[in-house]
Amino acid sequence: MTWTTGFWHGLKDDFVAALNQAYRDGGWWRNLVEATHKDGDLFIAIRDNYLNAYWRGASLMKVGYRAGELKGEVHYKYLLHPSFGSPYLNVGPDGRVDLPESQALLMSDISDIAALKAAATPYTGGEKQGVHDIIKCNAGVIDTEITLGGRDQDDNVTAPRLDFAVLQDRDDVARLVFFEAKQFSNKEIRANGAQTPKVAEQIDTYATLLTQHREVLEESYRRVFENFLALKGLAGSHTVRDELMRAVLDGRKRLEIDTQPRLVIFGFDQDQKLGRVWKPHRDKLEELLGAQNVLLKGKSGDFRRGISVL
Repeated sequence: MTWTTGFWHGLKDDFVAALNQAYRDGGWWRNLVEATHKDGDLFIAIRDNYLNAYWRGASLMKVGYRAGELKGEVHYKYLLHPSFGSPYLNVGPDGRVDLPESQALLMSDISDIAALKAAATPYTGGEKQGVHDIIKCNAGVIDTEITLGGRDQDDNVTAPRLDFAVLQDRDDVARLVFFEAKQFSNKEIRANGAQTPKVAEQIDTYATLLTQHREVLEESYRRVFENFLALKGLAGSHTVRDELMRAVLDGRKRLEIDTQPRLVIFGFDQDQKLGRVWKPHRDKLEELLGAQNVLLKGKSGDFRRGISVL
C-alpha cells in the first residue's frame, strides 16, 4: 500500500504571541498551562497551528487562533457538571424528557480545569490511562496521539496514529523515538500459527511513513521545539528537555528521526509474563520487531526503561 501524509506540527508566530499575552493576562489559558505543572496530569501537544490538551488520553480541549483571537473547542461531554446528581433524567408518559436548566447540567466556563477533568473521568481508562502514566513519568515526551497518515493509493482517508514520541539524548545526537503502546489484554499483540499480529503490521506501516517523511518530520519538530521554548508557562517546565531542544536549534546536536517505532506492553502480572500461553506471542513479536524494540513492564506507572534517557 502506498501512503501519503500532510504531516506538519508547529505554531505561527502570531499565535504564539497571542498565547503569551493570554498567559500574562490570566484566565483559562493560564489555568490550563499551570495545570500541566500542578500534578503533571495534563499534556499540551502542538499540532498544525493549533493545540490539544490531553488528560488521561482524553482531548479536553482544542485551542486555535482565528481572526486575531484565541478560540477553544470542548466536547460537550466534558462540560457536564461533575456535581450534577443522578445521571438519569425523568421521562414522562408522552416520551418528553424532563430536562434541567442548562446551567445546572453544563459548565459555562472552562476555567475550572479540575471540573473538566472530573467530567472526563468516565471516558478514560485502559490503554489511555497507561499511556498517560508513561507520559507523566518521562520528561522527554514531546508529542502524543501522532497522526501520520493522509490518504492511501485508493484515496481512502487514513489516520495511522502513534501513541507518543520521546526526545532522547544520545551523545552528539538528539533522537526522536516513536512508541506504540498496548495493554496486555489487547488482542492485537497476539496471532496464532504463522499469522502476523496486527500490531506488527501497524508498526511496519509507521516505520514506512517515518522513513518516507523523515525530512518534513525533522523540519516540523524543529518548529515544535521553537514553540515550546517560546511559550510562557511551558518553557522551563522540563529544564533538561528544554536544554536538549536548544542544543538542536543552535546546532550543538543533530536531530535524528528514529524510523523504527518501539512497542510498549503493560498491564500484566508475573505469571502472565512468564506463562506458556504468552511466550509464543512474545517470541513472535521480538522476531518481527527486534527484541530491543519490544518493551514490557507489568505496571505502566514509572515505565522508563527503553523510553527515557534524559
